[in-house]
Amino acid sequence: MKNKSGWIFGTIMSLLVLIIVFLIGLSIGIASQGELNFSNDTLSSWVSALATVCIAVLTIFLAKETWALRQVQLLQIEQIRKEAIKPSIDVYLKNSPAAYNFIDVHIVNSGSGVAQNIGFSFSNKNHNASDVYNYLYEKFSRLSILATGISSLGSGEKRTSFLFSFIDLHNKFGEEAFELNADVLISFHDNEGKHYTSRASFNFYEYKGISEIGGGEPMYKISSILEKIQKDIGHFASGFKKLKTDVYTSQDRADERERWEKEWEELEAKKNTSS
Repeated sequence: MKNKSGWIFGTIMSLLVLIIVFLIGLSIGIASQGELNFSNDTLSSWVSALATVCIAVLTIFLAKETWALRQVQLLQIEQIRKEAIKPSIDVYLKNSPAAYNFIDVHIVNSGSGVAQNIGFSFSNKNHNASDVYNYLYEKFSRLSILATGISSLGSGEKRTSFLFSFIDLHNKFGEEAFELNADVLISFHDNEGKHYTSRASFNFYEYKGISEIGGGEPMYKISSILEKIQKDIGHFASGFKKLKTDVYTSQDRADERERWEKEWEELEAKKNTSS
């Protein structure tokens, strides 16, 4: 568009220059031959009239280009506004920090706008693992956020829930558990009611051969230990539990010292007797 506008502007300016050159040449020719009786005022009027026409054409052209540029700016502003309220919903499975075999489902709005009327539709992409899909679909159906959807989810907001144990899934279906490949169709709206869709995939083949060393995420273990310590301290403070303590007095120490001295004297006496 920019090249086209420049070409039109150049063409108009070229025509204007040609007209002015033509009029200058005409006036010079008339003045040298004296055949036509054109006064200087007449020539000036013609030049002024043609220049006015050219300026009017240029003004109209510039006004049109300004309006077109304004429309482009308005479209860009509208696009920026729509992007500012556009949500982006994603759903994925992730190992729980409690243990690697526990699988949690995460629903997150990574867009900049609020998502409303979020719904999920599941489909099986590998019919060789239909038993696994039916088993997990029952798990999905028990979870309200997947079965009935979410009414509203703000920007950066997340919903998380435990879904199933991979050990239980493997014990039930064996290696067939890794053949599951399910597709999730996600539908949602923005604040203005515009409809959006996105897709996610649950491919369990990616979990095959993966193992973990350790007992879970370190931060989760630390928080669990601190929580246990806090509960124990609370029980001691409230008197719910009592500390088991052995009281050791100064009299006990004196008796123990006297016993050690007596045993030492008996040992020395036995040595002297044997020698």
